[in-house]
Amino acid sequence: MRTATAPTATTAPAAPESAAPSDGGGALAPLVGDAQEFLSRHWTRTPLLRRAVSPDAFAGLLSLEVLTDLLTTRALRLPHVRLVRDGQQVAESQYTGVRRIGHGTVTDAIDPGKVLSHFGLGATLVLDAVELLVPAVGSLCERLAASLSCPVDAVAFLTPPDRKGLAAHIDDEDVFVLQLSGSKQWTVHEQLRPVPLTPGALPASALGPVALTPLLEPGDVLYVPRGTPHHAESTGGHSLHLSLAARRPTLSALTADTLLAALRASGPDRDLNSLDPAQEIGALVQAQASGALARLDTVPVPVADGAGREGDALAGVLRALAALAVPGTRYAAGGGIGLTYEEDGAVVADFGRFSARFPSSARGLLERLAAGGAVGAQEFTTDGAAGTGTLSLLLVRGALRLAP
Repeated sequence: MRTATAPTATTAPAAPESAAPSDGGGALAPLVGDAQEFLSRHWTRTPLLRRAVSPDAFAGLLSLEVLTDLLTTRALRLPHVRLVRDGQQVAESQYTGVRRIGHGTVTDAIDPGKVLSHFGLGATLVLDAVELLVPAVGSLCERLAASLSCPVDAVAFLTPPDRKGLAAHIDDEDVFVLQLSGSKQWTVHEQLRPVPLTPGALPASALGPVALTPLLEPGDVLYVPRGTPHHAESTGGHSLHLSLAARRPTLSALTADTLLAALRASGPDRDLNSLDPAQEIGALVQAQASGALARLDTVPVPVADGAGREGDALAGVLRALAALAVPGTRYAAGGGIGLTYEEDGAVVADFGRFSARFPSSARGLLERLAAGGAVGAQEFTTDGAAGTGTLSLLLVRGALRLAP
């Protein structure tokens, strides 16, 4: 079910003709419909919502299956992955570790097990520079960059059920949000004037009037101009969306690039201070080396015969979420379940790490799971037993898994 959206309140005058891009790359129309109308009415000024032509409109770009492969079978390192919980960045040290790669060792490798742990606690998983990892996304970014005459990169956001990742904020780029899986409730305010060029979180008092409040579902597109406050929250189940960030040049960036190019063309650079104290530099190097050696002591011992491979748990959760859309999917308990019956007929299920209270209509379903049986996804949405949001949450927290 979709929520109503309010019309944008203001229409700014058209940009100078020389500054207006065209859809020469052919990537705009599939995202915004009429490309010329978008460029004249919305580009750089007002948000735009375009409902899906088809729920599968972006099926070939990035799926949960592809995301699973990236996170669990590739040697991803910082800064490709970020975790955000309740508007705050999770410290990188909490989801990275040491990994041997060939004859070398890195200390900032993404640890899928730690990522899964934080995801289960409500953290949004952010995958940066997706255009470098997924060819289809890279191709779209190249074509969109040609249409808009500025660089475009891609960021994926996977948010667990009923959670908000980033706090209300503004970006320093224009963003096209492509909803890929699940749904997300957005609140988009009117663009701030003058348009700030520095990204960051904003207090509620600085957000301004609301322009749009769309519920994005698969295939929907939302355009958010630079300097436009916005925030979003997954609804019911998980949400996976792709943000295509168009980075329009600024005067300061253009000036810096021009000066740097001129300096490089003028000849070899010159050291302003060739008398740095060698002892201080040596002490710094020694401290860094000692820290690296201490981290090497935490390298895990490989498991024999490939059992319990790194990333298996995270892959299992993501595949179970992807299977929600497949008819006939069945789920089993991820571990033991203890059941307690209350006087009003409600059932409290103890999954080990947490407990949850269910209505009496869920009794048969829970008893079958506790006895080692499997249940269909559709059973969670009948007779008021539970819902897709409850099912998603149980999958994310490891209480349920895909049945064999």
